[in-house]
Amino acid sequence: MVAAGVQFGWALQLSLLTPYIQVLPCVRIWSDKCSSKYGRRRPFILAGSLMISVAVTIIGFSADTGYLLGDADEDHRNFKGT
Repeated sequence: MVAAGVQFGWALQLSLLTPYIQVLPCVRIWSDKCSSKYGRRRPFILAGSLMISVAVTIIGFSADTGYLLGDADEDHRNFKGT
């Protein structure tokens, strides 16, 4: 039973890490070639921060957005936690 939890944990970590493994090398190459007046890294840090802020806001309002797009109460299950 414990081993299954460890395997699930590793699978979750790998699934969350995969975008970083694929995206970061491209961003590093682009930032190394960047010749902005703000520096090489700052525009990418700013863009990444803004995208994360928008994504967190969208996640926070996902239930309201789903309701506005036509999701009804009977279309989803209530999770009871047990």
